[in-house]
Amino acid sequence: MPVVHAYKIDWFRVLADINRAGYSLQSIASEIDVVASTLIGWKKGSVPRHHKGEALISMWCRVTKKDRKDLPQEKLSSRFIHKV
Repeated sequence: MPVVHAYKIDWFRVLADINRAGYSLQSIASEIDVVASTLIGWKKGSVPRHHKGEALISMWCRVTKKDRKDLPQEKLSSRFIHKV
């Protein structure tokens, strides 16, 4: 039986990567038009709304010079697929 894995973006690592590149939380927040406390929430496990998440992903790609397919992810679940 094949196994299907579901993944989600690891927003903590996305923000950490941008921080390591020299951006403060305040500068990240300003660039994507949110308050810094919102980013703290994302680091603690909250999930951004689609358009703000996309803005953060764009910034991450530009800052890290990596492709979107290289985004930090964590496994959400795994399950077996039963063929019928």
